[in-house]
This record gives sequence, C-alpha cells and structure tokens, in this order.
Amino acid sequence: MRIRIQRERLPWAMAAGRALLGPVLIAGEKCGWNGLTLAWIVVATLMSDIFDGVLARRWRCDTAGVRLFDSMADTVFYGCVAIAIWIGQPQLLRDNAGLLAALLALEGGSFGLNFAKFGKPASYHSYLAKAWGLTMATAVVAVFASRHARPLLPVALALGIACNLEGLAMSLVLPVWRKDVKTLHAAWRLRVEMRGRPEMRKQGTANQARRASTARRITVAGGALMLLLWLLAVAPAFAMEPGQAGYAGGTAGIATGTFGVLDTTSPTLLIFKFKKPDGTPGQIEIEYKNIRNFESRNEVAHHLGVLPAIAVVLAAPRVRRYFFTINYADSGDAVQVAIFEVSKRDQPAVLAILRARGPQICNARPNACGAYSGVK
Repeated sequence: MRIRIQRERLPWAMAAGRALLGPVLIAGEKCGWNGLTLAWIVVATLMSDIFDGVLARRWRCDTAGVRLFDSMADTVFYGCVAIAIWIGQPQLLRDNAGLLAALLALEGGSFGLNFAKFGKPASYHSYLAKAWGLTMATAVVAVFASRHARPLLPVALALGIACNLEGLAMSLVLPVWRKDVKTLHAAWRLRVEMRGRPEMRKQGTANQARRASTARRITVAGGALMLLLWLLAVAPAFAMEPGQAGYAGGTAGIATGTFGVLDTTSPTLLIFKFKKPDGTPGQIEIEYKNIRNFESRNEVAHHLGVLPAIAVVLAAPRVRRYFFTINYADSGDAVQVAIFEVSKRDQPAVLAILRARGPQICNARPNACGAYSGVK
C-alpha cells in the first residue's frame, strides 16, 4: 500500500517539477547561464512531460486531476519560457509578434470558454497538442542552444494556433468535460453517443459536479503560481557574474539586456562583444581617445520588483547592480552614450582602465573622470 501511494504521487511531483523549473529558466537567463544549460532544462521538462503520462497510465493513476494539473504545469512552464526569451532575445519575439499575439488571444479565449462551460480548463491532450509540444520544445532548445530558431519558432507558434482552434471546437462540441480527447472527430463521436444515451450524459454531469471542487482548487493553485511567475518577471536582473557585461541602454541600437563581455586587451579600443539575435557575433568599439566623460553608479535591486513582499525584503539580502556610463564621439564626431552593467568585482578594474587610457580626459576635466553616484 505504501508503494502504491508513492506511485500515485509521482506524476503529480513530475508535473509540479516542470512548473517549478520555469522560474529557474528565467533566473538562468537573467544571470547569463550558458545556453546549453538552459536547453537541457527544456529537454528535461520534455522528458518529464512524456514519462509522467506513461507512468500514470502504467500504474493506473491517470486521473482527471492529474491530467488537468499536467496541462496547467505545461502552460506555466512555457509562459516562463516566453519570459526568458524576452529577457535574452527580445527581437526574436518581436519578429513573431503577430503569431504570438494570436496564440495568446486564443489561449485566453479557450481558458475563458472552458471555465464558463465546464468550470475548469480543458485537458484534451490531443494528437495535435502533442505535435505542438514536441515542435515547441525543439524550437526552444534551438533558441537557447544556438541563439536562433527562425525556421522552427514560427512553425511552432502556428501549430499552437491550430491546436487552440481545435480545442475551442472540441469545447463547443462536447456537452460535458472530458479528458484525453485525441481528435475533433473523437469529440464529435462522444457528442453523438451522449445524445443517443441520455444516462451517459447524466452520469458525465454527475462526475463533473463531483470533480468541480478539486478542479477549482487546482485552478486557483495554478493561478497563484502564475502570479508568482509574474512577480519574478517584473523583478530586476540578478547581479552579474565576474567576466560578464550587459548592455543596459544607450544609442548603440542593440537590445537592452544584451549579454556579452568587455574586451580591454586593446590599448586603443574598449570593445563590447556580444551575439546578435541571429547568432552572428557583434561588437561595439569605443576609442579611448574619443571618450568625453564616464561615470559609475550602483543601485539596489529589490527582489520582487513593483510588488515587494515586506517579509521577503526584510529577510533576504539586498542585491546591488553595478553600472558605468560612457559618453564618447563616434567616427562622425557625433556624441554617443553606452551604459554597461558589470559585476562588483569588475567595476573598479574597468574604471581603472578608463582612467589610465584616457589621460587627456582626466587632465583636462578631472571631475568627468570616473565620477561616482549611487547607493553606498
């Protein structure tokens, strides 16, 4: 009996683990983890999604509650994936904004219809949904591992739109909630059977009523988890790791939040090296002789962004972020600005290099050479 209870809990634990890996993915992207590490997290969730259903069916604990929770865990995880991609490669989502907006609108409409009609979200796990899941996982792995997935991502989003349209049609066809409806034809066949057998529909309605309270609890728990993920999304970036640098704004024309490294080996150039959204290398070159002025600052990063939780803020240590701003002239003598975020350890070293290699600035305008402002 003890072994059976543990088996029954395992599919729930695997689904919950997928949902919890979503915030880990966001944190990893914010911290600049290696793309292969992020890709392996997605692969792990895909394996979990496949095998939790296999084990649940094998051990005969494939209940409606498990399937519903499984669907919600997938939604939470891929919501986190979208946030992580937005943090690291926002241009990739901008390029597919139309498909993404249509998919989100259909997801919201599908959730609203199912909750209004059945009192809980759908959990059809159709063949089209499985194809969408595999395609989306492959596209996301390519995004993180190679930093581009232009052929795959639009296809995955288009499959998601088709899957949601199929799900909406199923929900309109079915008179009562059903799990694991593989095709729209299967949904129509169930509708015909229920018309011919009124007692089947009555039994389905009774079963639906018995499961309503459990489904609502799962929905509320999923909503709370999604709210937590939203809090993580509005939280500021974590501190940089030594050796990393992030582009925090300016006139360079690259996305804010682009990660890279600062190359200070050249005696005449400060070079910020990064990867473009298509995976090709890019760089910003700043000649030391053309730097007009620079300054450093640091600021406190609150853990929960615009909705701080007092207990967490009091208990957790404050995180500081370290920046420096450079005003310089380009080849056409136009004034440009670049703001970089670096680690606490790297900030003094970079400022020392700027002071040493820009003596004409320091001698002519000492106040403009490494001025500091911010939280001490």
